[in-house]
Amino acid sequence: MKKYIKSIILAAFSISLLTGCQTELDDFNDNPNNPSTSNPSLLVAAMEVSTFQTHTSGLTRNAGIFTQHLAGTNVGQMGEIARYIVTEQDVNNEWNTLYQTTLMNGHILNRDFAKDYPWYNGIGQVLTALNLGYATDMWGDIPYDEAFLAAEGNKNPKYNTQQEIYERIQTLLDKAIVNLSQPEDSNEEIPEDADFIFNGDTEKWTKVAYVLKARFALRLTNVEGSTVAAQKALDYITKADMTANSDDANTYFPGTANSFNQWYAFNVSRANYLKVGKYFVDYLQNNNDPRLSFMIAKNIPPKGSTAPAIYIGNSAEDQASTGTSYIGPKYASANSSIGIVTFAEAKFIEAEAKARLGQPSAQVALQEAVTASVTKITGSAPSATFLGTATATFDVANIIQQKYLALFLTMEPYNDYRRTGFPALTPNKNSNTKLIPVRLPTPSDERQYNTNATVVSNVTTKVWWDKD
Repeated sequence: MKKYIKSIILAAFSISLLTGCQTELDDFNDNPNNPSTSNPSLLVAAMEVSTFQTHTSGLTRNAGIFTQHLAGTNVGQMGEIARYIVTEQDVNNEWNTLYQTTLMNGHILNRDFAKDYPWYNGIGQVLTALNLGYATDMWGDIPYDEAFLAAEGNKNPKYNTQQEIYERIQTLLDKAIVNLSQPEDSNEEIPEDADFIFNGDTEKWTKVAYVLKARFALRLTNVEGSTVAAQKALDYITKADMTANSDDANTYFPGTANSFNQWYAFNVSRANYLKVGKYFVDYLQNNNDPRLSFMIAKNIPPKGSTAPAIYIGNSAEDQASTGTSYIGPKYASANSSIGIVTFAEAKFIEAEAKARLGQPSAQVALQEAVTASVTKITGSAPSATFLGTATATFDVANIIQQKYLALFLTMEPYNDYRRTGFPALTPNKNSNTKLIPVRLPTPSDERQYNTNATVVSNVTTKVWWDKD
Protein backbone atom coordinates (compact mmCIF):
# COMPACT_ATOMS: atom_id res chain seq x y z
CA MET A 1 0.00 0.00 0.00
CA LYS A 2 2.77 2.44 0.92
CA LYS A 3 4.65 1.82 -2.32
CA TYR A 4 1.41 2.39 -4.20
CA ILE A 5 0.85 5.67 -2.38
CA LYS A 6 4.43 6.70 -3.12
CA SER A 7 4.16 6.02 -6.86
CA ILE A 8 0.80 7.78 -7.18
CA ILE A 9 1.98 10.88 -5.35
CA LEU A 10 5.23 11.13 -7.28
CA ALA A 11 3.45 10.65 -10.60
CA ALA A 12 0.90 13.34 -9.79
CA PHE A 13 3.66 15.65 -8.64
CA SER A 14 5.86 15.23 -11.69
CA ILE A 15 2.95 15.70 -14.09
CA SER A 16 2.23 19.02 -12.40
CA LEU A 17 5.85 20.07 -12.89
CA LEU A 18 5.89 19.35 -16.59
CA THR A 19 2.53 20.99 -17.26
CA GLY A 20 3.38 24.06 -15.21
CA CYS A 21 0.26 24.00 -13.07
CA GLN A 22 -0.96 22.36 -9.88
CA THR A 23 -4.11 20.72 -11.29
CA GLU A 24 -3.04 17.09 -10.98
CA LEU A 25 -1.55 17.48 -7.53
CA ASP A 26 -4.57 19.40 -6.29
CA ASP A 27 -6.93 16.73 -7.61
CA PHE A 28 -4.91 14.04 -5.91
CA ASN A 29 -5.05 15.85 -2.62
CA ASP A 30 -8.85 16.02 -2.65
CA ASN A 31 -8.65 12.58 -1.11
CA PRO A 32 -6.31 13.18 1.86
CA ASN A 33 -8.14 16.42 2.60
CA ASN A 34 -11.30 14.37 3.19
CA PRO A 35 -11.18 13.33 6.87
CA SER A 36 -13.25 10.20 6.15
CA THR A 37 -10.62 8.75 3.78
CA SER A 38 -7.30 10.37 4.77
CA ASN A 39 -4.64 8.57 6.79
CA PRO A 40 -1.38 9.77 8.32
CA SER A 41 0.93 8.05 5.83
CA LEU A 42 -0.90 9.59 2.89
CA LEU A 43 -0.90 13.03 4.52
CA VAL A 44 2.83 12.98 5.32
CA ALA A 45 3.71 11.70 1.85
CA ALA A 46 1.63 14.43 0.21
CA MET A 47 3.19 17.09 2.48
CA GLU A 48 6.70 15.99 1.56
CA VAL A 49 6.04 15.91 -2.17
CA SER A 50 4.46 19.35 -2.16
CA THR A 51 7.40 20.59 -0.07
CA PHE A 52 9.74 19.28 -2.76
CA GLN A 53 7.67 21.27 -5.25
CA THR A 54 7.83 24.50 -3.27
CA HIS A 55 11.55 24.06 -2.63
CA THR A 56 12.36 23.65 -6.33
CA SER A 57 9.82 25.77 -8.20
CA GLY A 58 8.56 29.34 -8.44
CA LEU A 59 9.60 30.67 -5.05
CA THR A 60 13.15 29.42 -5.47
CA ARG A 61 13.35 30.57 -9.09
CA ASN A 62 12.35 34.08 -8.00
CA ALA A 63 14.73 34.08 -5.04
CA GLY A 64 17.57 32.75 -7.22
CA ILE A 65 17.07 35.52 -9.77
CA PHE A 66 17.00 38.17 -7.05
CA THR A 67 20.27 36.84 -5.57
CA GLN A 68 21.83 36.50 -9.05
CA HIS A 69 22.41 32.78 -8.69
CA LEU A 70 20.04 32.56 -11.66
CA ALA A 71 19.09 34.82 -14.55
CA GLY A 72 15.82 35.07 -16.45
CA THR A 73 15.68 35.64 -20.19
CA ASN A 74 13.25 37.20 -22.66
CA VAL A 75 12.39 33.76 -24.04
CA GLY A 76 9.75 33.40 -21.31
CA GLN A 77 8.28 35.01 -18.22
CA MET A 78 11.55 34.79 -16.27
CA GLY A 79 12.76 37.87 -18.14
CA GLU A 80 10.14 39.96 -16.37
CA ILE A 81 11.22 38.58 -13.00
CA ALA A 82 14.82 39.52 -13.87
CA ARG A 83 13.57 43.08 -14.42
CA TYR A 84 11.95 42.88 -10.97
CA ILE A 85 8.44 42.89 -12.39
CA VAL A 86 6.48 40.44 -10.26
CA THR A 87 2.69 40.67 -10.47
CA GLU A 88 0.05 39.43 -8.08
CA GLN A 89 -1.03 36.84 -10.68
CA ASP A 90 2.50 35.42 -10.88
CA VAL A 91 2.44 34.01 -7.36
CA ASN A 92 -0.99 32.38 -7.04
CA ASN A 93 0.24 28.84 -7.78
CA GLU A 94 2.99 29.01 -5.18
CA TRP A 95 0.61 30.34 -2.53
CA ASN A 96 -2.02 27.71 -3.34
CA THR A 97 0.50 24.86 -3.19
CA LEU A 98 1.58 26.00 0.25
CA TYR A 99 -1.92 26.46 1.66
CA GLN A 100 -4.18 24.07 -0.22
CA THR A 101 -1.76 21.15 -0.16
CA THR A 102 1.09 21.29 2.34
CA LEU A 103 -0.32 23.31 5.21
CA MET A 104 -3.87 21.95 4.87
CA ASN A 105 -2.63 18.38 5.06
CA GLY A 106 -0.55 19.31 8.10
CA HIS A 107 -3.64 20.78 9.73
CA ILE A 108 -5.65 17.59 9.10
CA LEU A 109 -2.80 15.41 10.34
CA ASN A 110 -2.60 17.34 13.61
CA ARG A 111 -6.37 17.59 14.01
CA ASP A 112 -7.28 13.96 13.36
CA PHE A 113 -4.22 11.86 14.13
CA ALA A 114 -2.21 13.58 16.87
CA LYS A 115 -3.14 11.18 19.68
CA ASP A 116 -2.28 7.82 18.12
CA TYR A 117 0.42 8.84 15.63
CA PRO A 118 2.89 11.15 17.42
CA TRP A 119 5.76 10.37 15.02
CA TYR A 120 3.70 11.14 11.94
CA ASN A 121 2.40 14.26 13.63
CA GLY A 122 5.92 15.34 14.59
CA ILE A 123 7.08 15.03 10.99
CA GLY A 124 4.02 16.99 9.87
CA GLN A 125 4.77 19.73 12.39
CA VAL A 126 8.37 20.07 11.14
CA LEU A 127 7.10 20.31 7.56
CA THR A 128 4.44 22.81 8.58
CA ALA A 129 7.03 25.01 10.30
CA LEU A 130 9.32 24.81 7.26
CA ASN A 131 6.56 25.80 4.85
CA LEU A 132 5.21 28.55 7.09
CA GLY A 133 8.75 29.91 6.92
CA TYR A 134 8.69 29.83 3.12
CA ALA A 135 5.38 31.71 3.12
CA THR A 136 6.08 34.38 5.73
CA ASP A 137 9.62 35.08 4.52
CA MET A 138 8.25 35.81 1.05
CA TRP A 139 4.97 37.53 1.94
CA GLY A 140 5.33 38.84 5.50
CA ASP A 141 1.96 38.73 7.27
CA ILE A 142 0.03 35.58 6.31
CA PRO A 143 -3.03 33.66 7.56
CA TYR A 144 -2.48 30.77 9.94
CA ASP A 145 -4.64 30.71 13.08
CA GLU A 146 -7.80 30.98 10.97
CA ALA A 147 -6.41 29.63 7.69
CA PHE A 148 -8.14 26.24 7.76
CA LEU A 149 -11.63 27.14 8.97
CA ALA A 150 -13.37 27.20 5.57
CA ALA A 151 -15.35 24.08 6.49
CA GLU A 152 -16.75 25.98 9.47
CA GLY A 153 -17.83 28.81 7.19
CA ASN A 154 -14.88 31.20 7.62
CA LYS A 155 -13.71 31.88 4.09
CA ASN A 156 -11.98 35.14 5.03
CA PRO A 157 -9.28 34.18 7.52
CA LYS A 158 -7.55 36.98 9.37
CA TYR A 159 -3.84 37.39 8.81
CA ASN A 160 -1.29 36.82 11.54
CA THR A 161 1.56 39.29 11.76
CA GLN A 162 4.96 37.97 10.77
CA GLN A 163 6.04 38.27 14.39
CA GLU A 164 3.15 35.99 15.39
CA ILE A 165 4.03 33.53 12.63
CA TYR A 166 7.60 33.31 13.90
CA GLU A 167 6.25 32.54 17.36
CA ARG A 168 3.98 29.84 15.90
CA ILE A 169 6.91 28.33 14.00
CA GLN A 170 9.03 27.96 17.13
CA THR A 171 6.07 26.48 19.04
CA LEU A 172 5.39 24.00 16.25
CA LEU A 173 9.01 22.87 16.28
CA ASP A 174 8.97 22.47 20.06
CA LYS A 175 5.86 20.30 19.79
CA ALA A 176 7.43 18.31 16.97
CA ILE A 177 10.50 17.56 19.10
CA VAL A 178 8.26 16.28 21.91
CA ASN A 179 6.22 14.11 19.52
CA LEU A 180 9.31 12.68 17.86
CA SER A 181 10.71 11.71 21.27
CA GLN A 182 7.71 9.51 22.14
CA PRO A 183 8.35 5.76 22.47
CA GLU A 184 7.68 3.61 19.43
CA ASP A 185 4.86 1.71 21.12
CA SER A 186 2.88 4.94 21.54
CA ASN A 187 2.33 4.92 17.77
CA GLU A 188 -0.49 2.95 16.17
CA GLU A 189 1.67 2.92 13.04
CA ILE A 190 5.19 4.19 12.44
CA PRO A 191 6.29 6.11 9.32
CA GLU A 192 8.51 4.20 6.94
CA ASP A 193 8.11 4.25 3.14
CA ALA A 194 5.63 7.13 3.34
CA ASP A 195 8.49 9.30 4.62
CA PHE A 196 10.57 9.92 1.48
CA ILE A 197 13.17 11.94 3.37
CA PHE A 198 14.26 9.78 6.31
CA ASN A 199 12.09 6.64 6.17
CA GLY A 200 10.75 7.38 9.62
CA ASP A 201 14.09 8.06 11.36
CA THR A 202 12.86 10.26 14.21
CA GLU A 203 16.38 11.12 15.41
CA LYS A 204 17.16 12.73 12.08
CA TRP A 205 13.85 14.57 12.04
CA THR A 206 14.67 15.92 15.51
CA LYS A 207 18.02 17.19 14.25
CA VAL A 208 16.23 18.98 11.41
CA ALA A 209 13.75 20.53 13.85
CA TYR A 210 16.56 22.02 15.91
CA VAL A 211 18.40 23.34 12.84
CA LEU A 212 15.17 25.01 11.73
CA LYS A 213 14.80 26.56 15.19
CA ALA A 214 18.32 27.94 14.78
CA ARG A 215 17.59 29.13 11.22
CA PHE A 216 14.56 31.10 12.34
CA ALA A 217 16.24 32.39 15.51
CA LEU A 218 19.14 33.82 13.50
CA ARG A 219 16.69 35.43 11.08
CA LEU A 220 15.82 37.85 13.89
CA THR A 221 19.29 39.37 14.31
CA ASN A 222 17.91 42.81 13.39
CA VAL A 223 14.82 42.41 15.60
CA GLU A 224 16.08 40.87 18.84
CA GLY A 225 19.64 42.09 18.50
CA SER A 226 22.69 40.35 17.12
CA THR A 227 23.90 38.84 20.38
CA VAL A 228 20.51 37.57 21.57
CA ALA A 229 19.62 35.99 18.26
CA ALA A 230 23.09 34.48 17.84
CA GLN A 231 23.06 32.88 21.29
CA LYS A 232 19.64 31.34 20.67
CA ALA A 233 20.78 30.00 17.31
CA LEU A 234 23.95 28.55 18.81
CA ASP A 235 22.01 26.85 21.59
CA TYR A 236 19.68 25.21 19.07
CA ILE A 237 22.51 24.13 16.78
CA THR A 238 24.28 22.52 19.73
CA LYS A 239 21.12 20.54 20.52
CA ALA A 240 20.69 19.58 16.87
CA ASP A 241 24.00 17.71 16.93
CA MET A 242 24.15 17.27 13.16
CA THR A 243 27.45 15.54 12.46
CA ALA A 244 27.57 14.66 8.76
CA ASN A 245 25.99 15.12 5.35
CA SER A 246 24.10 11.88 6.01
CA ASP A 247 21.89 13.93 8.36
CA ASP A 248 20.68 16.11 5.46
CA ALA A 249 17.01 16.42 4.59
CA ASN A 250 16.92 16.33 0.78
CA THR A 251 14.29 16.38 -1.94
CA TYR A 252 13.54 13.04 -3.61
CA PHE A 253 13.24 12.64 -7.39
CA PRO A 254 13.53 9.07 -8.73
CA GLY A 255 14.40 10.30 -12.23
CA THR A 256 12.15 7.76 -13.89
CA ALA A 257 9.41 8.64 -16.38
CA ASN A 258 7.16 11.37 -14.93
CA SER A 259 9.29 11.63 -11.78
CA PHE A 260 12.03 14.06 -12.78
CA ASN A 261 14.00 16.59 -10.80
CA GLN A 262 12.22 19.91 -11.29
CA TRP A 263 15.22 21.91 -12.54
CA TYR A 264 15.75 19.22 -15.17
CA ALA A 265 12.05 19.18 -16.09
CA PHE A 266 11.89 22.97 -16.28
CA ASN A 267 14.77 23.14 -18.75
CA VAL A 268 13.26 20.36 -20.87
CA SER A 269 9.88 22.02 -21.13
CA ARG A 270 11.08 25.65 -21.07
CA ALA A 271 14.52 25.67 -22.66
CA ASN A 272 16.40 28.98 -22.36
CA TYR A 273 13.86 30.56 -20.01
CA LEU A 274 16.44 30.38 -17.24
CA LYS A 275 20.23 30.65 -17.07
CA VAL A 276 22.76 31.04 -14.29
CA GLY A 277 23.92 34.43 -13.08
CA LYS A 278 27.24 36.02 -14.00
CA TYR A 279 28.04 37.09 -10.43
CA PHE A 280 27.72 33.53 -9.17
CA VAL A 281 29.61 31.90 -12.05
CA ASP A 282 32.42 34.46 -11.97
CA TYR A 283 32.90 34.07 -8.23
CA LEU A 284 33.26 30.30 -8.57
CA GLN A 285 35.69 30.64 -11.48
CA ASN A 286 37.79 33.42 -9.98
CA ASN A 287 38.31 31.41 -6.80
CA ASN A 288 39.07 28.09 -8.51
CA ASP A 289 36.12 26.59 -6.69
CA PRO A 290 36.05 22.77 -7.09
CA ARG A 291 32.23 22.85 -7.17
CA LEU A 292 32.11 24.82 -10.44
CA SER A 293 31.65 21.94 -12.88
CA PHE A 294 29.04 20.31 -10.63
CA MET A 295 26.99 23.46 -10.06
CA ILE A 296 27.26 24.99 -13.53
CA ALA A 297 26.92 23.41 -16.97
CA LYS A 298 29.13 24.66 -19.80
CA ASN A 299 27.32 26.64 -22.46
CA ILE A 300 26.45 25.18 -25.86
CA PRO A 301 28.16 27.19 -28.61
CA PRO A 302 26.08 28.00 -31.71
CA LYS A 303 25.90 25.33 -34.39
CA GLY A 304 28.93 25.54 -36.64
CA SER A 305 30.93 27.56 -34.12
CA THR A 306 34.48 26.49 -33.31
CA ALA A 307 34.41 28.30 -29.97
CA PRO A 308 34.98 26.02 -26.95
CA ALA A 309 32.18 25.43 -24.45
CA ILE A 310 32.72 27.57 -21.37
CA TYR A 311 31.13 28.51 -18.07
CA ILE A 312 29.36 31.83 -18.58
CA GLY A 313 26.45 33.51 -16.83
CA ASN A 314 24.12 36.39 -17.60
CA SER A 315 24.58 39.73 -15.89
CA ALA A 316 21.63 41.21 -14.03
CA GLU A 317 20.92 43.48 -17.03
CA ASP A 318 21.21 40.73 -19.64
CA GLN A 319 17.89 39.13 -20.49
CA ALA A 320 18.80 38.67 -24.17
CA SER A 321 21.59 36.08 -24.06
CA THR A 322 20.54 32.44 -24.32
CA GLY A 323 23.84 30.85 -25.36
CA THR A 324 25.00 30.92 -21.76
CA SER A 325 25.20 28.29 -19.02
CA TYR A 326 22.42 26.47 -17.20
CA ILE A 327 22.45 24.75 -13.82
CA GLY A 328 24.98 21.94 -13.55
CA PRO A 329 24.52 18.16 -13.37
CA LYS A 330 24.66 17.86 -9.58
CA TYR A 331 21.48 19.92 -9.32
CA ALA A 332 19.69 19.51 -12.64
CA SER A 333 20.03 15.88 -13.69
CA ALA A 334 16.86 13.83 -13.93
CA ASN A 335 17.27 12.37 -10.44
CA SER A 336 19.23 15.12 -8.66
CA SER A 337 18.29 15.77 -5.05
CA ILE A 338 18.48 19.24 -3.51
CA GLY A 339 19.27 19.95 0.14
CA ILE A 340 16.39 21.37 2.19
CA VAL A 341 17.95 21.44 5.66
CA THR A 342 21.57 20.33 5.73
CA PHE A 343 24.64 19.73 7.86
CA ALA A 344 26.44 22.44 5.88
CA GLU A 345 23.73 24.96 6.74
CA ALA A 346 23.94 23.97 10.40
CA LYS A 347 27.68 24.67 10.42
CA PHE A 348 27.22 28.01 8.65
CA ILE A 349 24.65 28.98 11.28
CA GLU A 350 27.10 27.95 13.99
CA ALA A 351 29.88 29.95 12.33
CA GLU A 352 27.79 33.10 12.05
CA ALA A 353 26.48 32.81 15.60
CA LYS A 354 29.99 32.40 16.98
CA ALA A 355 31.29 35.29 14.87
CA ARG A 356 28.55 37.54 16.23
CA LEU A 357 29.42 36.41 19.75
CA GLY A 358 33.14 37.05 19.17
CA GLN A 359 34.16 33.39 19.47
CA PRO A 360 37.34 32.49 17.51
CA SER A 361 36.04 28.95 16.93
CA ALA A 362 33.80 30.52 14.29
CA GLN A 363 36.62 29.75 11.86
CA VAL A 364 36.52 26.03 12.67
CA ALA A 365 32.76 25.95 12.11
CA LEU A 366 33.21 27.79 8.80
CA GLN A 367 35.85 25.29 7.72
CA GLU A 368 33.50 22.44 8.57
CA ALA A 369 30.67 24.12 6.65
CA VAL A 370 32.71 24.62 3.48
CA THR A 371 34.12 21.11 3.74
CA ALA A 372 30.63 19.63 4.09
CA SER A 373 29.41 21.53 1.04
CA VAL A 374 32.35 20.69 -1.21
CA THR A 375 32.31 17.05 -0.15
CA LYS A 376 28.60 16.65 -0.77
CA ILE A 377 28.71 18.34 -4.16
CA THR A 378 31.95 16.93 -5.57
CA GLY A 379 32.35 13.68 -3.66
CA SER A 380 35.76 14.75 -2.33
CA ALA A 381 36.96 16.99 0.48
CA PRO A 382 38.41 20.36 -0.58
CA SER A 383 42.15 20.84 -0.87
CA ALA A 384 43.93 22.50 2.02
CA THR A 385 44.78 25.42 -0.26
CA PHE A 386 41.21 26.06 -1.32
CA LEU A 387 39.83 25.62 2.20
CA GLY A 388 42.47 27.89 3.69
CA THR A 389 41.73 30.67 1.21
CA ALA A 390 37.96 30.35 1.51
CA THR A 391 37.98 30.49 5.30
CA ALA A 392 40.94 32.77 6.02
CA THR A 393 38.47 35.49 6.95
CA PHE A 394 35.68 34.43 9.28
CA ASP A 395 33.67 37.56 9.83
CA VAL A 396 29.92 37.66 9.09
CA ALA A 397 30.50 39.00 5.56
CA ASN A 398 32.65 36.05 4.45
CA ILE A 399 30.55 33.49 6.30
CA ILE A 400 27.47 34.68 4.40
CA GLN A 401 29.46 34.79 1.15
CA GLN A 402 30.51 31.17 1.57
CA LYS A 403 26.99 30.20 2.59
CA TYR A 404 25.71 31.93 -0.54
CA LEU A 405 27.83 29.57 -2.63
CA ALA A 406 26.99 26.43 -0.69
CA LEU A 407 23.21 26.87 -0.43
CA PHE A 408 22.68 27.27 -4.17
CA LEU A 409 19.05 26.72 -5.24
CA THR A 410 17.58 27.24 -1.81
CA MET A 411 15.82 30.31 -0.44
CA GLU A 412 18.26 30.88 2.42
CA PRO A 413 20.73 33.06 0.45
CA TYR A 414 17.85 35.42 -0.38
CA ASN A 415 16.84 35.58 3.28
CA ASP A 416 20.46 36.14 4.29
CA TYR A 417 20.89 38.88 1.70
CA ARG A 418 17.90 40.78 3.02
CA ARG A 419 18.97 40.26 6.62
CA THR A 420 22.68 41.09 6.28
CA GLY A 421 23.21 42.87 2.96
CA PHE A 422 25.72 40.19 1.91
CA PRO A 423 26.89 39.43 -0.65
CA ALA A 424 27.11 42.98 -1.99
CA LEU A 425 25.01 42.57 -5.13
CA THR A 426 24.43 45.29 -7.72
CA PRO A 427 20.76 45.48 -8.78
CA ASN A 428 19.65 45.35 -12.40
CA LYS A 429 20.26 48.95 -13.47
CA ASN A 430 17.65 48.64 -16.23
CA SER A 431 14.88 47.49 -13.90
CA ASN A 432 11.85 49.56 -12.95
CA THR A 433 12.73 49.67 -9.26
CA LYS A 434 16.55 49.84 -9.49
CA LEU A 435 16.31 47.90 -6.22
CA ILE A 436 16.41 44.15 -5.67
CA PRO A 437 12.93 43.07 -4.54
CA VAL A 438 12.64 42.22 -0.86
CA ARG A 439 9.31 40.38 -0.96
CA LEU A 440 6.60 39.04 -3.24
CA PRO A 441 3.28 40.81 -3.81
CA THR A 442 0.11 39.48 -2.20
CA PRO A 443 -1.47 36.93 -4.57
CA SER A 444 -4.43 38.20 -6.57
CA ASP A 445 -6.60 35.36 -5.25
CA GLU A 446 -6.11 36.67 -1.72
CA ARG A 447 -6.70 40.29 -2.66
CA GLN A 448 -9.90 39.47 -4.53
CA TYR A 449 -11.46 36.83 -2.30
CA ASN A 450 -10.22 37.37 1.25
CA THR A 451 -11.55 40.60 2.71
CA ASN A 452 -9.16 40.23 5.65
CA ALA A 453 -6.03 39.94 3.53
CA THR A 454 -3.08 42.20 4.30
CA VAL A 455 -2.42 43.39 0.77
CA VAL A 456 1.06 44.56 -0.23
CA SER A 457 1.81 45.17 -3.90
CA ASN A 458 5.18 46.94 -3.71
CA VAL A 459 8.04 44.42 -3.91
CA THR A 460 10.41 46.90 -2.26
CA THR A 461 8.34 47.00 0.97
CA LYS A 462 10.34 45.16 3.61
CA VAL A 463 8.99 42.33 5.74
CA TRP A 464 8.99 42.72 9.52
CA TRP A 465 12.34 41.09 10.28
CA ASP A 466 14.14 42.91 7.43
CA LYS A 467 15.21 45.95 9.43
CA ASP A 468 18.16 48.22 8.75
